[in-house]
Amino acid sequence: MMGRRILTFSVALLVCVSVFSQGESDTSIHNANIWEKDYSKAKLKAKKQDKPLLIFFTGSDWCGPCKKLVSDFFESDRFKKLASDKFVLYEADFPRNRDLISKKQRSDNNSLKIKYNVQAYPTIMLVNGNGDVLGRRKGYNLMRDPSYHFELIESLSK
Repeated sequence: MMGRRILTFSVALLVCVSVFSQGESDTSIHNANIWEKDYSKAKLKAKKQDKPLLIFFTGSDWCGPCKKLVSDFFESDRFKKLASDKFVLYEADFPRNRDLISKKQRSDNNSLKIKYNVQAYPTIMLVNGNGDVLGRRKGYNLMRDPSYHFELIESLSK
């Protein structure tokens, strides 16, 4: 009787661990090659190419709405088509696990947060090569409808 309970508990635990571990890796944009890793390079590239700089303020390892926005908006084919030609992308990440970003990224991200007065995650900021704000969107709705975010980037991509 006791052996069956232990076996049942073990199987349930393994299933839970397997399900939760699969979901986390699918929502990260850290490895996407269209995102600049260095803010100064991203800003220079935006200025040189005369493209807006899209800054995504996120808490990649703890912010639930941020993770949903990544999967519904940033990983969509619609976004990828727009972004590759029209914007330079930079992720200003504020993870709880400080090992996920470098000290320089942490410093750059904190400076950007202060400069643009970002107080909520997720926030998407569009700036020109001089750092002037062209538009912003903060938050993400429970209905998981990214149309509010697409309106912003599509209005600037015309």
